[in-house]
Amino acid sequence: MEDSEAPLAAIATHSDGRLLQSHGLTSKVYVPILRLIFERNYRPGDTEVDFTLDDVRNAADELGIVVRNAADVIYRMRSRTVLPAEILALGFYVLRQAGRGKYRFEQATSTVIDLPNTRPIEALDLTPNPVRRLLPENLTELDEQAILMIAGYCKLWDHFTGMTVYRLRSHVRKSVPGIGQAELDELNVAIAVRDDEVPTIVPIEAKAVADPVNRVQIATQVAFALEYFPGHEIRPLSIKVDHEGLLNLVEFNATTVASEIELVRSARYRLMMSDRQRSLIHVTNQVDL
Repeated sequence: MEDSEAPLAAIATHSDGRLLQSHGLTSKVYVPILRLIFERNYRPGDTEVDFTLDDVRNAADELGIVVRNAADVIYRMRSRTVLPAEILALGFYVLRQAGRGKYRFEQATSTVIDLPNTRPIEALDLTPNPVRRLLPENLTELDEQAILMIAGYCKLWDHFTGMTVYRLRSHVRKSVPGIGQAELDELNVAIAVRDDEVPTIVPIEAKAVADPVNRVQIATQVAFALEYFPGHEIRPLSIKVDHEGLLNLVEFNATTVASEIELVRSARYRLMMSDRQRSLIHVTNQVDL
């Protein structure tokens, strides 16, 4: 393997110029709701715009839009969907939870974290054959949990961080004061030399091919780690499968302010499968995991 330290220069694209990750989808249901809320709460010169879950319900009722779960409007718009153009034009790229039933638009340079275009590092696919044969050959077809599993088997976290990384928990959901519920795809601990040293906390956000890396989610996982593991060093990471099937690993600075999230280092990994793995996949019925 090569050293994972790489320049964070250009945004990763295909040879034809297409971005390697989606920057979100549009929504005919949620966009009108947020647009109305923003229009009613924004005042010229504001850098933050607060609103509540009741504002979401009231806007939906006024627009005649049926919303079964008002909180889902915020979840999808902050992590999977592009905010309305009128809001982006005023520099409000961040939408985050600010407490139980409370939300906030914040000014920032962007919501999506662009993937740096670094030279791929070739790594052996060390996923055990009984597991690999039941997964799609193309990594673009994997969901978040499968991505995390393969990264663990292939020791990508160890190579990327230079530490020994152990899984602590998967799919963590817990309340964080001032934010509300935080969700982490995986929570790991890492040590550099000895097993008896104080572990580093490594929260990880995983993204399948259709979902972009989102700065709000990174800031939230840092807040979680600070709340439940005070006094420990925190190294927030994300892993993202791009449209070429490469695994993009990115480390960020440990801040709870979404607009201040910055890339610290990045690497792209191309997993090299063995002939045995390919033959097993081809003769095994695929299982939807």
